[in-house]
Amino acid sequence: MSTLRRPYLKRVRKCLLILLLAATPAVRAADRQQVKEVGRGLMCICGCNQLLATCNHLGCPSSVPMEKEVAKYLDQGMSKDEILAAFEEKYGAAVLSAPPARGAFNLSAWVMPFAALLAGGLAVIFVLRRWKPAASARPQTAPPSDASQFRDRLEEELQKFNPED
Repeated sequence: MSTLRRPYLKRVRKCLLILLLAATPAVRAADRQQVKEVGRGLMCICGCNQLLATCNHLGCPSSVPMEKEVAKYLDQGMSKDEILAAFEEKYGAAVLSAPPARGAFNLSAWVMPFAALLAGGLAVIFVLRRWKPAASARPQTAPPSDASQFRDRLEEELQKFNPED
């Protein structure tokens, strides 16, 4: 009876091994996805001014080691915010793709675009209001009082008009 079990156990082991090997790329793909997600919050430090997740710099000396470092931090169970804080501590605030919302300069980076839009909108409204009264304040030009002279000339031209020409 033990001889019958051995082939069955071998098959079960082979099936488990195949399932394990088939599942490994799916697990790695999820890890790669997490690395890419965290990489969207970081800038590549090679000087290409691209996000770490999208750096397409051929032979980039920075992106691969940085992605490995992100993967290492993820394996240690760190959250995205903790990883970003670790990279900021190591490389400085320039490594972050978006400035943190703290400090006067960084807060101004978040507020200035909206302030500029508001100021531009107010300037447009101000200019339009100033133009509107200026346009309505112009004197209306009256039609020429000697319209009969033009009417007579028009009648004369119409009589001379020959459509066959």
